[in-house]
Amino acid sequence: MDFKSSKEDEEFRLEVRQFIQDNWDPKGFLGHEMAVRSWDFDNPLSRENDKEFTKKLVDQGWYTMSWPKEYGGGDYPLSKQFVYTEELAYAGAPGGSPASNITGAIMMHGSDEAKKTFLPKMAAGDIEWAQGFSEPNAGTDLASLQTRAVEDGDDYVVTGQKIWSSAAQLGDWYHVLVRTDPDAPKHRGITYLMMNLKDEAGERPEGLTLRPLYDMMGRWRWCEVFMDEVRVPKKYVLGEVNRGWYAAMTTLNFERTGTEGPVRHIGILDRFLDMLKTTKFNGESLLEDPLVKHKIADLRIRLEADRMLAVRVAWMQAQGEVPQSEGAISGLANQITAKLHFWPLLAKILQDYGILNVGEERAPHNGLYGGYNAISLSQGFGGGGGILLGPSIIAQRGLGLPR
Repeated sequence: MDFKSSKEDEEFRLEVRQFIQDNWDPKGFLGHEMAVRSWDFDNPLSRENDKEFTKKLVDQGWYTMSWPKEYGGGDYPLSKQFVYTEELAYAGAPGGSPASNITGAIMMHGSDEAKKTFLPKMAAGDIEWAQGFSEPNAGTDLASLQTRAVEDGDDYVVTGQKIWSSAAQLGDWYHVLVRTDPDAPKHRGITYLMMNLKDEAGERPEGLTLRPLYDMMGRWRWCEVFMDEVRVPKKYVLGEVNRGWYAAMTTLNFERTGTEGPVRHIGILDRFLDMLKTTKFNGESLLEDPLVKHKIADLRIRLEADRMLAVRVAWMQAQGEVPQSEGAISGLANQITAKLHFWPLLAKILQDYGILNVGEERAPHNGLYGGYNAISLSQGFGGGGGILLGPSIIAQRGLGLPR
């Protein structure tokens, strides 16, 4: 494969970079340093700022650049999509497209009515989705889910509990897996539904209750979602009844790629270095310490290796290949870097200042490094297992090893 971008792609990179400089202002929020674990991920003011920028991407014609033209997208080549994603990640800007996991599932498995109902609003940045997969007794073993849906006329009546639904309290719609045939083997008898979380007035459907789950910093990041005979019209079934597991795998395949992660880290590191160049600690520059310089050099090499793994995934996709194990390798490497190398090293370099949390007046960059070093402990436990399941995917699908 060729790791170099074409001249046309690099010209597009400069165009995207200039657009971001002209239009993106984080306004002091920390919203995009670690995907759904970012500090202000659940902050309504931060999310409103994100929406303002998203509308500018919509007006620019870039927000749906990855979509096929039949759905109103730009159908840009994957090489340009990758450049665009990298530049947004480097700048710490919001993701520049509708939620890729549910978008792909709707396009591939949704009915014509579902496509007409959701895709235009998603293309305009007007729908926030939450995901209802995990349950108290069905986490990494997702197929053991017990939330039930019973057919009743034109509806399914849903009863059960979901857990770890990120920002469901801020969502408009919920894509949720339910069991519609309790007698079928556990990977069968599952149906994929799209459930309304609130109407235009902000009211919840009857029977739907959201209870907050706080992270260790005290922020409402996830929800427990309780459904007591919630009615979902049959027209909101995604894929085939009792074959929702296969549609859900489309969602998870889109969710696990994460090719923007390494360049997001590179952007944070570059801003960290800019801060060290102009800041003295106890009267001295930390960059005068040869040990610090060597550790930063080692980290930068690791980040570039992670980026090359991500480039390989993007290149395979551009060739029409499905990089299942390669995507798992890239995602696993990025998570290991974040949890065990990136955030711990930045915090350690800052010595005592590296333990200060977000909001501390004395903390460099508003406590970014201490706060995220703490948050990084959770890396590898979300998104379907991460560090827990990544090696299994690599072993089975990449190396052909038995279960």
